[in-house]
Amino acid sequence: MRRPLLLGIAAGMVVIIVAVVAIVLVTRDDGDSSDIAGAGEVLSAEQRALLDSAVPSPDCPDEPVAAPEDDSLLALDVLRVDENDCLVSSTEYVAADAVDARRDELLSEDGVVAAGVVPDVSIDEEDDRRDDQWPLDRLGADPDEDELPWPDGNGAVLAVLDTGIDETHPDLGDAVVERRSYPGEGAHDPNGHGTHVAGIAAARRDNGGIVGVAPRVSVLDVPVRLRQANENGQSWPVGLTWAVNHGADAANMSFGGAMLDVTVPEELEELQVQVAAVYFAVRNDVVLVSSGGNCGPSQDCDEENQRQTPAGIEGVIAVGAVQEDFDLAGYSTRNEDIDIVAPGGGDMRNAVLSTHLDHDYEEIQGTSQAAPHVAAAAALIRAAAPEATGDEVGQALLDTADLGPLDEGDREGPGVGRGFLDIGGALEQVLGGEPPATPSPDPSEATQAVFVQDDEVFAFDGSSVQRVRELDPGTRMRWVDWSSDHSRLVGSDDGELFSWSARSAPVEVPCGWCSESTPAYVEDVPVGGEPVEGGPERPEENGDFVVGMDYSGTLTWYDAATLDEVGTTMPTFPPNSVGSKTLLGTVGGQLLVHESGGAQALERVWLLDPASGAADSSYEIGGIAQVPIAVAADGAQVAVVTGYGACGAEVSVLDGADLTEVASAGLPEELIYDEVFFNGDVLYATMEVAASDCSALQPGGLWRLDGGQWVEVDELPVGARPLDGLAGGVSESWLVARSDGGVFDPPLGGAPTPGELGTITDGPWATPTRTEVPWP
Repeated sequence: MRRPLLLGIAAGMVVIIVAVVAIVLVTRDDGDSSDIAGAGEVLSAEQRALLDSAVPSPDCPDEPVAAPEDDSLLALDVLRVDENDCLVSSTEYVAADAVDARRDELLSEDGVVAAGVVPDVSIDEEDDRRDDQWPLDRLGADPDEDELPWPDGNGAVLAVLDTGIDETHPDLGDAVVERRSYPGEGAHDPNGHGTHVAGIAAARRDNGGIVGVAPRVSVLDVPVRLRQANENGQSWPVGLTWAVNHGADAANMSFGGAMLDVTVPEELEELQVQVAAVYFAVRNDVVLVSSGGNCGPSQDCDEENQRQTPAGIEGVIAVGAVQEDFDLAGYSTRNEDIDIVAPGGGDMRNAVLSTHLDHDYEEIQGTSQAAPHVAAAAALIRAAAPEATGDEVGQALLDTADLGPLDEGDREGPGVGRGFLDIGGALEQVLGGEPPATPSPDPSEATQAVFVQDDEVFAFDGSSVQRVRELDPGTRMRWVDWSSDHSRLVGSDDGELFSWSARSAPVEVPCGWCSESTPAYVEDVPVGGEPVEGGPERPEENGDFVVGMDYSGTLTWYDAATLDEVGTTMPTFPPNSVGSKTLLGTVGGQLLVHESGGAQALERVWLLDPASGAADSSYEIGGIAQVPIAVAADGAQVAVVTGYGACGAEVSVLDGADLTEVASAGLPEELIYDEVFFNGDVLYATMEVAASDCSALQPGGLWRLDGGQWVEVDELPVGARPLDGLAGGVSESWLVARSDGGVFDPPLGGAPTPGELGTITDGPWATPTRTEVPWP
């Protein structure tokens, strides 16, 4: 859980902590604080107390409402704390002459914090062109090196409140992990602004494009209502509430609208919704960053250097823009709200190159482009120092900002705040002078886990738990597997195949053979067999597929992402292989198939080449498969549990290349197998105590195969899987299912606590570890 601290930041501030209301108040140097839109001024003690009682959670209700076709209706936003301590943001559409009455009615209800019509906000950008990424050079990156001199942000979550993000852009790859969609939305970014901002912060490296400031940060895509786009979208306070509930560490808001006057009652009420959302975010340790505005002396604004929200709200870092030569850009707003400056492009200089629509790149300038440099810096610092509070991160960004590079004349006036962003200096301050954290491991090197709570499937990606899909009541998970880069999860239950990634909703298709045969996941192989009649056109290149085998032995190929049927194959076995065939899974890219005895009364397992369909190596076994196979991380070994009944089962550990026997073992007395899995190159098993009919009676503990004998490791676990390659201080742990709930042992920083993890009712399953993780 994030600690509930508030961040008070601005140029030349004196910070005073008032313990009575647990809020940081800020006094500006100009001596006139009457117009500061701070929580202490805008919100009552009762409103703040309600917000303090709210606990962020992705399970909090969120039901976006479609905008009506009647343009005369106004969007009335409501923030309320419900009976489950969730801050719920919602929108009602009411006639203009009914707003006051409806607001009064809402405010009389228990739990309502604020209600108001949030004014429109606009994008803070200017168009121009640029060929390279000079901003990274100015921030301290070596122009001749691809690597950045600071951590890459892996493990942190950055919310981008904007026009949306085109997540299909190749340079954004797997950046977007979740999106708050809204009724009536069309293209995920109808404008391009949000995609541009996201690329500055999070563009992935080593793919021929650009490099973001934090190239492995996870992004929440939060489209909000802007004048230029998303007219049906939610207001930015509603979007910000959602981002906090969904685990944001930092949030970027590259937009602004004129600051409302707190002395005017109607405007104060509208401002309360905005300030309440900011208060909730900062109270829950989210670092908030906003563009400072493009109303500098070179622009034709209604009011030069006008103050705007959210930049002028306490707790928000307002960012101004500098050119390549460090001069303050002519368009950049010059007022006391600006806290810091960053690369944004300028009048006589070049713009900022970043991702845009149609998989393209554009050069754009504005404080919109400056802000994500700072927001990404906040996120990567949170990733490198996960125990740091939002207050500590924000204060470090300000304390280490450098006036030195800026033009002398700019240093003396408003609009530059504390100075130019210094990512390395801020990181060093947060880490207490220690060197930056070791870069986190590649996701493909870290294990992933899946488990079931009641009838819902969840995935753990090494740092957070995400909901995957719902199971029909009484349905059991049969099989799961991951892509080699761990970006996709595929699986099956009694009657359905599914495919899921963190970036999209699961795809599910009926599967008549799933209850009898285990599917297999193969990558980078040619499309097999004859095309399915009426199916999609098949590419000539290799692809990733889920493969299933029916009772006749026919293999059906499904596109791994869409689960469309793309082809069928009849594999070829030697003439003496006459028994019925059952698919068991994959080993080192080969299919492992079980053959029943047939006329010769032999039981075998075969390795089958998925490209040609030809079977070659085999191993003679005794009986049918009793539990799913286990495969080592490098594919060098596979464990097969077979027998003619659960009580007589035997495990055979085979070489993954040719199926020669490596080891074998029978069962410990009065036990039967539940699951087998590899921990490094050592085989483990969870056992169950056998009833008189060889059914499972109760959990029988965790066991390890040692010298051909099973040795008990722990008598308590119902289920367990080792995890390695994790970020956040503890690189190795176990996810353990016990009768009294799930637990990570040893505990992981930032991971769900036992109370939050809940009871694991099936599983866990995990990708096999590459090195043995010691049992705690």
